[in-house]
Amino acid sequence: MKKYEIKRRVEYYEADTTQKLSLPMILNYAVLASKCQSDELGVGQDFHLGRGLGWIILQYEVIIKRRPKIGEIIRIQTFATQYNPFFVRRPFVFLDENDNEIIRVDSIWTMIDMTNRRMARLPQDIIDQYDAKRVKQISRIPNPEKFSDDDQYTERDYYVRYLDIDGNKHVNNSKYFEWMQDVIAPEYLLTHEITYINLKFENEIRLGHTILSQVVQNDNKSKHRIMMENVISAEAEFKWRKI
Repeated sequence: MKKYEIKRRVEYYEADTTQKLSLPMILNYAVLASKCQSDELGVGQDFHLGRGLGWIILQYEVIIKRRPKIGEIIRIQTFATQYNPFFVRRPFVFLDENDNEIIRVDSIWTMIDMTNRRMARLPQDIIDQYDAKRVKQISRIPNPEKFSDDDQYTERDYYVRYLDIDGNKHVNNSKYFEWMQDVIAPEYLLTHEITYINLKFENEIRLGHTILSQVVQNDNKSKHRIMMENVISAEAEFKWRKI
């Protein structure tokens, strides 16, 4: 497998009010590392979009030991570990200046046909560039805990704006973190640190849609759901520790 690394300095506009790297930016950093590797291997966005194909992420699992602060230099390492005809598993490791692992992200990717918005078979000449191991079935990430019928949830609605849409013509993955975190009280966010995220995407959201972000919150855990017209678009499970 071919390992790739980028180096980043956490800027003030990438941090939240705690002066630490924001949750959406964790995903953005990871996606940037994968994009840079694809570009270097000659199979970047222009290459696959030229075939009418786009990469999408189906699920993230994130373990956070600590979030880096403004001004910190960090490195993000990534590589594709496994693939089959439709799916790729790709981890990301965030390291601080002392080579300590501070964040780990595991992810499952697939490709879609940009015209009919359906899953597409991975072109062999593209996937070969990553030197991943071909397997019959890739290692799965466990599903996040679902809402139960008895759950009492808080919800807020959001309109999907033009700037929420990315180059694949659907909502940027980091927006889901914004919607999910935004329904939690600021007082809780200022006194708790997130340690674990499991986010699974179910159905596509596009420009002009209105969604509901719902949360069921306990002391050290929250369950999240993004709904669009009674259809689940994404589900997530967060774990927290008190600061």
